[in-house]
Amino acid sequence: MSRKLFIFLIVITSFSLLIRLYRLSEPNHYYFDEVYHVVTARAYAANNPAAYDPFSPPPEEKTAFDWLHPPLAKLIQAGSIKIIGDNPTGWRLPSAIFGTAIIPATFILAYLVFGRTAAIFVAFVIAFENLTLVMSRIAMNDIFLTFFTISAFIFTSLYVKRRKFKYLLATSVFLGLAVASKWSGIYAIVTIFIYIFFMDLKTGIFKKNNLLLLILPLLIYVSSYGQFWLQGHNVQDFINLHKQIWWYQNRHDLKHPYGTTAIYCAPSGLEGAKTFCPWILDARPIYFSYEQYGQKAGYIYALGNPLIYWFGIAAIIYLLRSLMVKPQKELILVLLGYFIFWVPWIFAPRILFMYHYLPSIPFLSIAIGLLLSKLWKRNRLAVIVIIAIFAVTFFYFYPITSGLPIKTSSIGQYMWFKTWK
Repeated sequence: MSRKLFIFLIVITSFSLLIRLYRLSEPNHYYFDEVYHVVTARAYAANNPAAYDPFSPPPEEKTAFDWLHPPLAKLIQAGSIKIIGDNPTGWRLPSAIFGTAIIPATFILAYLVFGRTAAIFVAFVIAFENLTLVMSRIAMNDIFLTFFTISAFIFTSLYVKRRKFKYLLATSVFLGLAVASKWSGIYAIVTIFIYIFFMDLKTGIFKKNNLLLLILPLLIYVSSYGQFWLQGHNVQDFINLHKQIWWYQNRHDLKHPYGTTAIYCAPSGLEGAKTFCPWILDARPIYFSYEQYGQKAGYIYALGNPLIYWFGIAAIIYLLRSLMVKPQKELILVLLGYFIFWVPWIFAPRILFMYHYLPSIPFLSIAIGLLLSKLWKRNRLAVIVIIAIFAVTFFYFYPITSGLPIKTSSIGQYMWFKTWK
């Protein structure tokens, strides 16, 4: 990597960090799923075993312990609480750091698979993506899953190119960290294992070392419950906990006004009426927070940058067509990363939210970056205009995706579609 390219990466990463840290402590109370994650991280910090008990009473009114997801993300947040303090900055700083790290990680993956020009455009795209910003400013676990997944794909690319054990080991470690943050990391494990398996078919040899991709993540997952084991819980407790997790993940009766599947809005649950509003169209964002500031209000709206989403559809189609013309392992890797984090959710047994699409966004950004790099050779002005439009759209929606106080009368200008309200 050249010195100029390194400076570019430092600048765009610093920009991303600053906008994530600005007013990070607002609102100065729990919002959205922080009512689960923060109280659990606090309990982890205090070594309170109640956090692992599905039947524990709520620690505070309108809160509950998050035993539903693996501990790693909340353990990281607990560490921040111990170091920074039990305050909004302490709760959210890890998300801001890992959310910022997604920008250089996505750049590196794009650089490895498609080269310098595409990687530059990818960095711009992911830096100007609003849902990634939102999830970097809240104490939840999705941003950790996304970072660890992108890191696993980086080392997968390196392993397929160079066949060095250290890259396979690093891939396995990051896959373990991903699934120890959220169960959907399993999608990445299965995808990468199958991808490497088929790459090995070219040589006609299946390497036993590849089983590390399955074994090490499992060990890391179990180890992420280290505090659980040290508190005196046994294997049966671990099994019972996971029975409860499985039960909840398969509930058909859940309802939420912003509930969706990957394709439909389902505010009345999966058994109720549904309308077409797929994640890929940015069709059903979620209100995370409303905070009154005198005559103004701060809105935090889990909305993606719509221009990136819509242009991204064209970019994915371009990659699919390119793959049909000339199969390339790099295209397959990116497309697998994109589709694996939303297509399986079509068949989910419970309602979801649009932020479940988050791990697909870095791969969507890479697809856009590749398309822009091809267009750059033909019409540089058009590419500059497209990047500028992405940036303008990002800053246009920045107030309602960061909680910046605005006049309450102006919120209507951001509601472009009925499904956004």
